[in-house]
Amino acid sequence: MAKALVRFCGFAVAAGIFLAAGPALAKDLRGRLTLEEAIQVALKRNPAVAESKERMHAAKEQIGVSRAALLPQVSFSGTYFYGNAFARTARGQAAVAIPGGVSSPISFEKEINSFEVYRFSFNQLIYDFGKTTGQVAGSKAQHKQAAADYANARQQVVLDTRTAYFQYLAAKRAVRVAKENVRQNRELLKQAKGFYKVGLRAKIDVTKAEANLANAEAELIRAKNLAEVAQVTLMTAMGLKTWPYREVEDTLEVAPRLLSLEELKSQALRQRPEIRRNRYQQESDKANLRVARAGYYPSFNTFAAYGWEGSRNTLDDEWWVGAGVTFPLFEGLSTYHSVRQAKAQLKSTLANGESLALQVMKEVEQSYLDVKSAWEVIKARAKAKESAAENLRLAWGRYRAGVGNIIEVTDAQVQFARADLDHVRALLDYRIAEARLDKAVGKPF
Repeated sequence: MAKALVRFCGFAVAAGIFLAAGPALAKDLRGRLTLEEAIQVALKRNPAVAESKERMHAAKEQIGVSRAALLPQVSFSGTYFYGNAFARTARGQAAVAIPGGVSSPISFEKEINSFEVYRFSFNQLIYDFGKTTGQVAGSKAQHKQAAADYANARQQVVLDTRTAYFQYLAAKRAVRVAKENVRQNRELLKQAKGFYKVGLRAKIDVTKAEANLANAEAELIRAKNLAEVAQVTLMTAMGLKTWPYREVEDTLEVAPRLLSLEELKSQALRQRPEIRRNRYQQESDKANLRVARAGYYPSFNTFAAYGWEGSRNTLDDEWWVGAGVTFPLFEGLSTYHSVRQAKAQLKSTLANGESLALQVMKEVEQSYLDVKSAWEVIKARAKAKESAAENLRLAWGRYRAGVGNIIEVTDAQVQFARADLDHVRALLDYRIAEARLDKAVGKPF
């Protein structure tokens, strides 16, 4: 009775754990993965996007760091000294000043004492001929550059995700092609054995069919492995560690809709993050040039302080206000060379902008031509697949009728499988070319 009770309790606990974990497991297993969902998951979970985003945030905070120099600077300092260098006495009497600052070795002797200084300080920049404002402008331009880098990182992750998504779909279709090839070879082997059994065909037909089936099964194993590798690649692009989806929506089929080449080029010049980043780099270089030129001019400041100093029992308060000017007289020609360096950097950025524009135009046109060519290849591959399917049907009919041979059927099967795979690759090439065209144009995501 006791053993039965223990078993019942154990069963109840196990059942409770299973029922409690059931909803969680069902929640982890999702349904169909769509391309749009894959892109959104990648943009949220891919580490490259997160890294670029935080760099952008860091650049934004740098604006506040640069702007801080324009605001009042308030500080407090406290200092405590202990020794015999802060007070002089003559047998307990107050020290007497001696002309020339020389103390009498006869009347005066040192005494160990403490000395304290507490002070509130205030400093405000009045004008420095654009040096600080130029640094603020440079920080703002750098933040814009970081934002352009962030947009570029998002577009690159989207391109990688779309490429991996379509490669996975193509790999899954390749598995289906390999399975169909295995099915056909099994059917052929069955037919060959039937003919051999009744004496209509020689043993060589059976042997040939068995060899073809073994090769088809090996190709199926290879296709399944490639599909698993493609799934891992898609997981990496999406930033996933496990695969939680039951199936993936097949969107490999295409319906071409192309804008004119000139319109695509115009969009690229407006949208490409690299182009925008170069414009912001020009702003930063111009701000750096203003900062460098400001090194020739003085800076004006106001300052004030209030505090106490003295020994612990005789702390006296003190205060002062003032204004100051700092004029650079000679700095080893550093300002001169800084100005020349800033000018050269600006010219380099301008030249880089022209080079980027040419490169972008080249990428857009090349991607555009790749998409057009891929579409023509799809139409040709579709026609070849139809012809191969008809050829396979005729070869099968001849073999079943006893007027064809197994070699014709085998060749037709190989031709059809190759045509089917070529059609899948054509679809994949088009989808990848289309994704690259979106990246070349700078389509935002």
